[in-house]
Amino acid sequence: MDERVQLGQMLVESHLLTQEQLKMAMDFQKSVGGKLGAIIVKLGFIEDQTLTNFIARQQGIPVVNLDELVVPENLVKKIPKKLIEKHHVVPTRHHDGVLTVATSDPFDYEALEEIQLAVDQRIEMVLAPRSQILRTIHDVLYREPAAAPVKEKSKDQLLKDLDAGGEKLSKEALVEALIPLLIAKGVITQDELVRKAKELEAVRER
Repeated sequence: MDERVQLGQMLVESHLLTQEQLKMAMDFQKSVGGKLGAIIVKLGFIEDQTLTNFIARQQGIPVVNLDELVVPENLVKKIPKKLIEKHHVVPTRHHDGVLTVATSDPFDYEALEEIQLAVDQRIEMVLAPRSQILRTIHDVLYREPAAAPVKEKSKDQLLKDLDAGGEKLSKEALVEALIPLLIAKGVITQDELVRKAKELEAVRER
């Protein structure tokens, strides 16, 4: 019996899935293809995390929370991009020549073999919910470059800038001019902020 079908039967025996739901999922799989576990989740028969935890207990494979893990760019490059997208896997660790890879389907031996041949290293599996894996793949493969850090101005410079432009400030511009002061916590005290706002408002009303 195919291990994925066997998984479905184990879910039924554990009362996490009904026999009718399993049949519906298998019929759906025959019609449109796809992995049985993903289909069971997609049809709303079981939660993604519940399925992952169940497989982990049955197979003795650790579970990783990808939402709490930062995957550095140099680690992502250990696996060709096309294989990450094709097999929905995420590298999570590289240590002593062993590459740890997160997957939601430990029964996809063909995928793991293809990855191992591509990286020419020993592969260890950990499990993660498919939804987490897809989010992480999107984040690590299509992440935007980090924005250049904004240099904060000193309190004196901020006050000087406001003084210089105070006479020309409209009501809206006045609010915008005060925003950097609000953001720069600790650069200016609340009393100084209130005082400067009153001074600029007085200048505007002359």
